[in-house]
Amino acid sequence: MDKLGELLKEARKAQQLSQFELQDLSGVSASVIYKLEKGRQDVTFGNLLAVADALGVSLIVRSPLGGEVSLNG
Repeated sequence: MDKLGELLKEARKAQQLSQFELQDLSGVSASVIYKLEKGRQDVTFGNLLAVADALGVSLIVRSPLGGEVSLNG
């Protein structure tokens, strides 16, 4: 989760957004965005998807059997 949090933070900063601005875009509170960026695991999957969508970050799940699915974007 730490690497994902870092990626989300980098994407937010690259778009010159504050956590409060991202809150308005994603509908997820700034405190939850802070938790995501810190790699905390006490956040919902729905909040993760909403923040990733707002930032234009694609989340892709790969199966060890070769399957792949995009969860957003």
